Amino acid sequence: GSVPGPACYGNGGLAATVTDANVVLGYLDAAAFMGGARPLDRAASEAAVDRIAEALALSRIEAAAGIYKMINLKMADGIRLMTLRRGVDPRKFALLSFGGAAGMHAAEVARELEIKRIIVPTVASVLSAWGMLTSDLRYEVSRTHYGTGRISADEVKALFAALEEQAAGRLRDWFKDDIAIERSAEMRYGEQVFEIDVPLGDLDLGAADLVAQIEQRFHRRHEELYTYASRGQEVVFVNARVAAVGKVARGGGDVGEAASAAPCTPRGKRQAWFGAWREVPVYALDDLKPGYALAGPAIIEAETTTVLVDSGDRVAVNPLGWLDITLR
Repeated sequence: GSVPGPACYGNGGLAATVTDANVVLGYLDAAAFMGGARPLDRAASEAAVDRIAEALALSRIEAAAGIYKMINLKMADGIRLMTLRRGVDPRKFALLSFGGAAGMHAAEVARELEIKRIIVPTVASVLSAWGMLTSDLRYEVSRTHYGTGRISADEVKALFAALEEQAAGRLRDWFKDDIAIERSAEMRYGEQVFEIDVPLGDLDLGAADLVAQIEQRFHRRHEELYTYASRGQEVVFVNARVAAVGKVARGGGDVGEAASAAPCTPRGKRQAWFGAWREVPVYALDDLKPGYALAGPAIIEAETTTVLVDSGDRVAVNPLGWLDITLR
């Protein structure tokens, strides 16, 4: 969809892109792109990268490798912005690789962040659409409490009863199966100017100490988010929220075949840049069954995505057919 897009697309683009660098490095098979339906122009990628190489007095491969490294560092910085700057250590997480191009970069991005595990879904290139189609249906409503002072138990009950009827009624207009109700409240301390969302899913609306229970949950949630709670301060109930959730059947196709102990066989080999030119095995993602395992360096290809496995990294295929990659 890019216009004019990478030079290798043949749409008039002359500037080198990350895609062109990946072609030059051997990560993308120019003849097999999109299952062969959209061959790439390798010569055009080389010419585009050569222009950068000449300007920087580098070789073609040095320029392409530099582009590849630069974009990986930039993506890693984006993850740092969303994790380290918010007090979250990315090393405690696995990296989910999604999008058609992510598999060519995920390992180096993870290495930069000291993440040791990568998950690549078989539907990586269309993960957002797949998620939308398999997610539960949800209709949310909210209402503000305009009263002054501490909210009463009767007010809480009335707010949630009205919202539950509204949310469930709207969802039942077009969803006929069972509907679950989720409650929450947006609350704050009296001197704060922002609210936090407090889950109230299993709250007993008939409890004698209903308001006290809600306030205690707010204190605990505030402590979880900000490491402290001011239990002596006034708690303000701002908004009641209700979600009506319709559970969508997942079907039986998510889990793959029974685990296989047979070795996985590459479909071929290709020269690719892993710090030096190496002839690496190329596997078809569709051929990798649950239980299969392989070690890098390797390239795993599907019609809409390519995954790089570096030297020393190991791949296991989980029961869903997804790739579970452990970095060296």
